[in-house]
Parts: sequence; structure tokens; C-alpha cells
Amino acid sequence: MMPGDTSLPDLATAQSEVDRQNAQFYGQIKYPWPPQYFDRLQRADLAPRLLAQDIGCWQGGLLPEEPRIWVAGCGTNQALFTALRFPRAQVLGSDLSAESLAVCGANAASLGIGNLELRRESLNAVDYCGAFDYVICTGVIHHNADPAKPLTRLAQALKPAGVLELMVYNQFHRILTSAFHEALWRLLGKPATPDLAHEQPAARRLVETFRQGNLMSQFLDVTGRLGDAAFADSLLQPVAHSYTVASLGELARRCGLELLTFCNDAFSRVKGEADWNLDLGDPELQRLYLERADEDRWQITNLLLAEASPMLWFYLQRRDCPRPRRGEREICDGFLDARFLRVKTQQELFVRGADGSYSRRPQVVAFPGQPRAELARRVYAALDEALPLRDTLAWLDVDTSWPQVNRLRLALATSGCPYLEAVSSE
Repeated sequence: MMPGDTSLPDLATAQSEVDRQNAQFYGQIKYPWPPQYFDRLQRADLAPRLLAQDIGCWQGGLLPEEPRIWVAGCGTNQALFTALRFPRAQVLGSDLSAESLAVCGANAASLGIGNLELRRESLNAVDYCGAFDYVICTGVIHHNADPAKPLTRLAQALKPAGVLELMVYNQFHRILTSAFHEALWRLLGKPATPDLAHEQPAARRLVETFRQGNLMSQFLDVTGRLGDAAFADSLLQPVAHSYTVASLGELARRCGLELLTFCNDAFSRVKGEADWNLDLGDPELQRLYLERADEDRWQITNLLLAEASPMLWFYLQRRDCPRPRRGEREICDGFLDARFLRVKTQQELFVRGADGSYSRRPQVVAFPGQPRAELARRVYAALDEALPLRDTLAWLDVDTSWPQVNRLRLALATSGCPYLEAVSSE
């Protein structure tokens, strides 16, 4: 176990046994649950442009015209979402669960998706070498006996200039989860192998009846409202490591990778926790904080916010990548200097019916609408598309310290908030 890495006492130490357990576990719960709809934008070039902006490549050119994308540990729907977002890409979805892949394949067929291939395979057994421009792996490697092994495979699968999108459990988000599962095992008797059929009903009863008025009670009150798949994945996964920013950074370096910047992920946005930068209140402490290197500053945030810190959802690249890493300040400087257009396209929806199948809704809707944050809406409305963004901010008398600029970047020009696209010089 790495310093700063915590893990639930699990039921397997050999990786082959973990693969078997994970295949069985996710075959039973088929996670994630079916979404109410899938969507596709009419502009096929938009998602690659926004991915480039996420890591500060304001002139685009991050992905080739027809990229190869690997969704590693795709579950029931992530590979399909990716194929819809990147219609010019060839997308590979890999998973251990035949049942999850069957769900994904059936939905892809009903939508007429032709750029998606699905394979049942272990991340610990694949041998892809420099094959992919973009690799997505969220919520997967921490369910392995040694997460460094699959992460090394992911690093090897990247092309030299490729990008990895990775999510692992935040150590502070897993304290109550791990405590509950350990308590359940001690209550029922720890099984020799995972026994979801026995554990899930008992866990449901415990969640429904445990009323102590403490943090655990509050946590279980929320978790108890989840559907069976999300409930089991949250509370009953038998192998689960978790990390801080610092231990994730160290793991990445061991595997030939480096952290780029955090993703503006949907789960953290909903909670208002997407930004990894704090306002400490004291000017001198704030100066010291902002002078720290990105990873050190994010680790301070991780420690101080603890359970309220964002998800550990980051972009990474190979340490031998020919493209220099851009720090947050540099990304913000490029954001100020870039000239932007308002994103304009249309979105089509594939809606889930009563029988569980998806069908295309006849009408399309304008996309993306208006920014949600008040300051972002003001900047969006006042944007002069002929001038660098800093001119619009100067006209509005907006603070251009880099933490404020970074908040605007997150709210306006990322994959999570796709309202502005930089004008490319290409």
C-alpha cells in the first residue's frame, strides 16, 4: 500500500482473483444504472475542441481528425456516451462483465452507433502499446489488488502525446463507506468470497433502521435512497483503494505519468465543489498557498476540505509526452489571451421508453443554453468575439487574478461547461 493510500480490507490479494470477483460483482448489478436519455451534438468537432481546452490547448490540435479512444472499464454505458460525443473516433470499450457489455451493445445497436467496438477483457491482461489518443478510465483501477498494474497498462496504451482521463476514489469520501462495509462484515461474518445476495438485503435493513443522529446516520439516509446498482457499488464493493492528491500523484509517477489538471466533472459541479483552489481569507497565507506548485496546492485543498473536497478526477499524460505540461496559471493566461466564439449547435436526444429501449426524439434543442453562474452569464453576454477575452473582462471591470480567471474558465470553456470555444489559428 502506498503512503496516503487507504483500502478496505478486501477478499482477494491475487489480481486474477480480483478480476473474477469484479466480473461476478458487476455482472450481478450491471453498473451504472440505465440513463433516462443519451444525447448527441450535431457538431462532431466540438468535443475534441473542448477536451483540448480542458488542459489548456487553446489552439486545438490535441486529437487527430479520427482519433482512437479507449474506455477502459466501460460498464454499461460509458463507452456509448463516448462514441456519441466523438462520432469521428473509433471507440473501444473494455470491461470484465459480459452482462454490462451486453447492455451497452444492445443500446448501441438500438441507436445505430457504428463507431463502437466492445471487448470483454481485463485491464491487467491487455497489451496495447501506443495505440490510443485518448484513454478514459473512471472508477476502475481502485478495484484492483495493486492499482499500479492496470494504471501502467493504461500508460502504455497511450500514444506519446495522448491524454488519460482518470478517476479514483478520494480517501476522504470513503471513510464512512469503508467503515460501514467493515461493520457489516463483522456483523454478518466476513465471507470467504463476495456474497452480494446475502450482504445486500442485510445492508438495506441496517441502513433503514440505523438511527444514531451522527454523520453515519446522515450518510446512510442519503445512500439508502439509491437504486440497487448504485447502493451496491457505493457500499458493498469488496476491493476498494482510495487516495489523496499526493498519493495519486506518486502513483502516477510510478507508472510513467504526470497529473495535468483536474476535470470539471459533473458530480463535483452539482455539489459546487469542482474548483480545487481555496480562498484562505488571510492575505499572507493566501499568498503562500497560491505560490505552491499545483499538486502541492491541490493536496492542501484535499486535506483542508476533507470530505467536501472534489472528486479525484484528473487528466494525465505520459511523462515523456512531447507536449509540455501547462500549469494552472499558464492555462489561465492562455484563457485570457485567447479569442472566443459562443458555442452554437443543436442536441438530439434518445429517450428511454417503458420497455427500456431508446428512441430518438423528433425535435432537436439548441445547445448549450446559458451559463449557470451569474458572473459567467455576464461575461458570456458581453463577450466581444473579435477581441481577446481579457478585453471583455477589462470592460466589465472583472478581477483577473488567476484564481478568479480559473473559476470563469471552469464555468465557460470546459467540457463540463461548454459555452465558449477558442478561435483556432490553424
